[in-house]
Amino acid sequence: MQVLKESVRQRIVTSARKEFRKKSFEKASMRAIASSAGMTVGNLYRYYKNKEDLFGSIIEPLYKALMNLKKEIQTVEEDKISWLLKSLKDLQKEYRIEWLILSAGSAGSKYEKALDTVYALLQSTIKDVLEENNKQASLAAPVASAILHGLRTILQNEKKNSPEVVEKFLQYMMSDMIERVAS
Repeated sequence: MQVLKESVRQRIVTSARKEFRKKSFEKASMRAIASSAGMTVGNLYRYYKNKEDLFGSIIEPLYKALMNLKKEIQTVEEDKISWLLKSLKDLQKEYRIEWLILSAGSAGSKYEKALDTVYALLQSTIKDVLEENNKQASLAAPVASAILHGLRTILQNEKKNSPEVVEKFLQYMMSDMIERVAS
């Protein structure tokens, strides 16, 4: 029996990340991934049992980190919004391509609703802060939506400068929100 090689696995993952980023989970082809990785489809299936398995190997680290935010925020005592936005910024910096795949190309996979959880967490955190400061809590949904959409747009358009642009965007969103809550 031939030993599975880590260098081959890395070639597959590199090719798959490009394919999923370019075409999404639903439209990605195991044949195209195998070809790009310089192997046969049969050999690819020795490493990953199906497309969902390969997709999961790419998305799962980000997904677990996002799900951990739900647990971790419960232990945050003060300024939960700043903590949550910093955590999201850090995850986008570490998992830029995975975030893009998750946000724009996960339909049809078991991860297609993952960002709904992040949205709900962000919305409820913003709502709590607005309510605590006697502000219009109904603004939480559009603000959360604007933040997530803004982050996705930055990651799509700012290939090299995305960490800096994300930082500025979040500072802008936060300072505006803090100013409004304080007034």
